[in-house]
Amino acid sequence: MAQCVVIADEITGASAVGALLQKNRSTVCSLVSSRGLKDAATKNFDCLVYSTNSRNLMPTQSYQMVFYAGKLLKSNDVKLYAKRIDPAMRGNTCTETQALLDALGDDRVAIVVPAFPELKRSNVGGYILVDGKPIQKSLIGLDDLRPAAGGRIADLFTEKFRYRTEALYLKELFHGSDYLAHKIKALAENGTRAIVLDCTSQQDINTIADAVIKSGIKFIAVDPGPFTATMARKVMREQNNEQISTQKIFGLVGGANPLIAAQVEMLRLEEKTLFVPVKNIDLIDDDQKRAAEIERVVSNVVARANDYTTVFAVSDHLGANAQILMMFDKTLEESNRSRVEAMDLISTAYGQITHQVLDRCPKFKAVYSAGAEYTVAICRELKSLGLNIQGQVMPLTAYGQLIGGPYENLKYVASASSATDSDTLVRSIQYLKRKLVL
Repeated sequence: MAQCVVIADEITGASAVGALLQKNRSTVCSLVSSRGLKDAATKNFDCLVYSTNSRNLMPTQSYQMVFYAGKLLKSNDVKLYAKRIDPAMRGNTCTETQALLDALGDDRVAIVVPAFPELKRSNVGGYILVDGKPIQKSLIGLDDLRPAAGGRIADLFTEKFRYRTEALYLKELFHGSDYLAHKIKALAENGTRAIVLDCTSQQDINTIADAVIKSGIKFIAVDPGPFTATMARKVMREQNNEQISTQKIFGLVGGANPLIAAQVEMLRLEEKTLFVPVKNIDLIDDDQKRAAEIERVVSNVVARANDYTTVFAVSDHLGANAQILMMFDKTLEESNRSRVEAMDLISTAYGQITHQVLDRCPKFKAVYSAGAEYTVAICRELKSLGLNIQGQVMPLTAYGQLIGGPYENLKYVASASSATDSDTLVRSIQYLKRKLVL
């Protein structure tokens, strides 16, 4: 039996969720016929996504179809049940969510996360926003939202859902997953059957997913796909939570590229990340200062690694003011070094930092680097022959594993310094998290 069961109201949405689940390295079967629900061949897949083709049916008809599918697919082997909803809120959202809850029993809570950050769809104050605008001003055919006063998804569930519904807004997420877990558990214990949560980013989705797991409640995921995929990543693997939490990502960003500086700022906003600044001037001064700066950075990373999944060593030249740049130029002049020599010294130092971090903190299972010179320096320090390229995160950003050396098969994302998309760093870290099943 599949470990993850998703019920959608049409095949394209079902397949889209299936594609997200496949990114978790899961095998996925997308069905349109109820005959397939009983076929022995479908039991060999990790995830089963079934489309009821009920989007344009009357609510009573769609209820029956989802209820029937839920009953057929009910099993103790299933670790995650999900109801896929349309990102534009077409179809019978409340009715079908209610049907799946009824099919599975009266001890589950629908965790509703109606956001799709990659499509610029967020939920703020209970409202669905598309690229910052209310969905009513962006799309047509909002079947379920049209009757709701004001068009808020939170109001939609309050008005049309048979059971008690509560909303949790962004301010609740700011307190972290432990606080949110307590809120979710308290609502469930008080009889709430649907909790609608604000969400603006993948980091919010991660926080919600961690909170739901920590709460210990029985639930179903209700969303357009990203929340379901995140929950599947966290609950389907045989690894326990302690093992998963020990897998961390180390990244480094050197130089003074303003494009990369923008990517770092975006990562700072989107993901809980520790940034340890590196004083590039000290890396080109004398050997004593160089060694001291490398040790300072490595010690900071290792000492605080337990509190973060992602840690970066970042050049202090990113967003540097004129004074820092003038001091750097003065140091170059005094040391009689060219910029090429300085770059070689700096990139080599970053390679040494990476090597020492990996050596002293085995919890780091993946590395990110930006810029060819830094990637080469890391491979050289780790005695690797290069990268076994296994995928593309996005143009100019590749995923692979190290070839040869003591860190063979270490997961790695290498990005070109000319990668201009401000989301490059965020998407790279999220890609590595999927590979690490975080």
